[in-house]
Amino acid sequence: MRRMIAAVVLLGIIALIPTLVGFKQDKEAPTLAEASTPKAEPLKTGPLFPEIDMGSWSPSETKMISDEEISVGALTFVNVTKQEILIDKNANDRVFPASTTKLMTALLAYEKASAANELDQPIITIQQSTLDIPWDSHIAHLAIRDTLTVRQALYATLLESGNDAANSLAEYTSGSTEAFVQLMNDRAKVLGLTGTHFVNAHGYSDPNHYTTANDMAKIAFAFSTYPELIEIAGTYEFKAEFKDKDGKGKRRWWYHLGSSVNERSVNYSKFVTATKTGYTDESGYTMVFIMKHNSETYILVTMQAKSGQTFPTMRLVEEKAFK
Repeated sequence: MRRMIAAVVLLGIIALIPTLVGFKQDKEAPTLAEASTPKAEPLKTGPLFPEIDMGSWSPSETKMISDEEISVGALTFVNVTKQEILIDKNANDRVFPASTTKLMTALLAYEKASAANELDQPIITIQQSTLDIPWDSHIAHLAIRDTLTVRQALYATLLESGNDAANSLAEYTSGSTEAFVQLMNDRAKVLGLTGTHFVNAHGYSDPNHYTTANDMAKIAFAFSTYPELIEIAGTYEFKAEFKDKDGKGKRRWWYHLGSSVNERSVNYSKFVTATKTGYTDESGYTMVFIMKHNSETYILVTMQAKSGQTFPTMRLVEEKAFK
């Protein structure tokens, strides 16, 4: 009996030897070189933009003008050379920008075109989608299959404030207006804007399309770092010659809606080097003025203005700041 039990035990031990050996090999087999390591995935970052030193704007210690003296609903006035906010009335309140939005549109299109040396190339073709704008939009009277240069589209956008022209810049820059809107919001983050969100390239009112006077001043500052953009937005009239759908020559005269750069206007200002207008029923009158005085750059943004309030406010600021 004992011999039988011993034999069974011996057979069991022999049967377990491969399992024990295999277990030992599995434990010892992996080495540092063979061990699987996670693949390095590229970080998903946003688009790369030209670097612009936005500085750090600080409020002035003295109040240049009291809120009671300012008729418009929201205003900021900044000496960007000294990075000093000289006037601030409701400047961080959410407002509708209307067509001052087009400063961001022009900025992005210009940055792409200048980097690619395409500014004066006739590579913008008006599509049906380009003209997909609200019926009461301000337009530059572009037609399907008109072919323009990027510079011409910038003039049409910044002077005539054409929503059709703004869409043409958006499609040139990003392929579609939807993709361009994402680019606008990405750029807003890079510029440090905290109260801004865009849903279109032209500024037609939408509850989710908003900014603040301070944020708009920062957009205007980024815009002002490009002399060619200042030249365009400071021009009163521009003659554009381009091709229509049949390849025939076409001519358009575009005039700046901002009368502060029109020397024949009572609203002309020798201090204003560039400007952008805006208006919708929801926004009221909106305006951006880029100004120069004694080699220093200033930006004035007026928002939520009623008819007849913008230019008296501009004059009041000039008298207080530049006297």
